[in-house]
Amino acid sequence: MIFPSLGIALSFLAAFALLGIGVLALFAPGRLAEAYGLPVSDGPALGFVRATGARDAILAAAILATALRHDLVELTVFAALGLLLSAFDLAIAYAHLRRLRRELLAHVGGIVGFSALLIILMTELR
Repeated sequence: MIFPSLGIALSFLAAFALLGIGVLALFAPGRLAEAYGLPVSDGPALGFVRATGARDAILAAAILATALRHDLVELTVFAALGLLLSAFDLAIAYAHLRRLRRELLAHVGGIVGFSALLIILMTELR
């Protein structure tokens, strides 16, 4: 059975979402930066967007490999890391925007999603 638990199923979903963000960042970094409320057009800034996209894609690959092994302990660690990354991304974007904007909801969504996943995985570990 590929989805022996809700936590594992949601881990696959989180991994595919991160992979999608990573692919978009690598191939359309300006578009992703604009969607996050931090439009950039110069090379170095676009390089940073690509680097964070690579980070997300690598995290996605690690989550996928771990979910395939049904390792709840490691998935719990990855959920906690995803929560931290989302919180830092929100803090950095907010610091530059200096106000709440709808674009920040993507980061809030990451915080909520990884928080829910973390709670579910921790419950399943009991």
